[in-house]
Amino acid sequence: MELLPPVFKKFSTQIWHFLMMPAFFIAFVLVYRPSAARTFLDAGRDLFTFNLTICTCIILVCMVASRLSFYYIWRKRHISYISYGFYCLAEILLLSLFCALYIWLISRRLTPYFNVLGNCLQICLMYLIIPYVVLTLVFMLIEAGKRPVDVDNDALVRFTDSQQRLKLVIASSAILFIEAEENYVRIHYLESGLEKEYVLRNSMKTIDELVSRYGLVRSHRSYIVNPAHVKILRKDKEGVILAELDAGTKEIPVSKKFYDRLSSIL
Repeated sequence: MELLPPVFKKFSTQIWHFLMMPAFFIAFVLVYRPSAARTFLDAGRDLFTFNLTICTCIILVCMVASRLSFYYIWRKRHISYISYGFYCLAEILLLSLFCALYIWLISRRLTPYFNVLGNCLQICLMYLIIPYVVLTLVFMLIEAGKRPVDVDNDALVRFTDSQQRLKLVIASSAILFIEAEENYVRIHYLESGLEKEYVLRNSMKTIDELVSRYGLVRSHRSYIVNPAHVKILRKDKEGVILAELDAGTKEIPVSKKFYDRLSSIL
């Protein structure tokens, strides 16, 4: 089951959701003036504009509460696309409950509440599903743009030291992982089937910018790993996530910050 990308858990993403939903709702109703929405919002002696404003505010408050809850509860947990879809439907149900309650009260309870709720839920599903789909597609495209493009496994990586002097040239497919050691980096690679090391004087940041063009990704603040050599990601007894490689005996630590991106590539 495919997991939700990290971009969906960012705080800025939540802001987009709780601003986009009420904005789209009021704009859609005012511009297109669908008959179902006009009839529903005319409850209480032709209070269409007033009711539309109140319902928009209700949607805003519900979305703020729901998205802040999502951010603080799920930002460090793993959630699938299916579970996220159910969460979005639950959001629509939540705001429909409160909008229906308001319309029911303003219309002096002349119609049974659940009849009002049914109409409200239908309207919210029809109108709000559009911004949900648009935002989801946009954030999926953003996440796809962050993934490394297909690279030539035989492409040569040219490592230079802090003085820009060429020190090592190896195929990107031969690199197992790179670890930081103070002002140096230790490059682990394969040569004739054997694991070898090369210590290079350079910063981890500079090396990360170089090898990311060849498909290598950061797994930890002190480690860069080649996903092509990762067999599996697992947790040890203490809950630490480790990457097992297809060559060598060392297991590479994977921090929560970089787990989602690495797991999405594997």
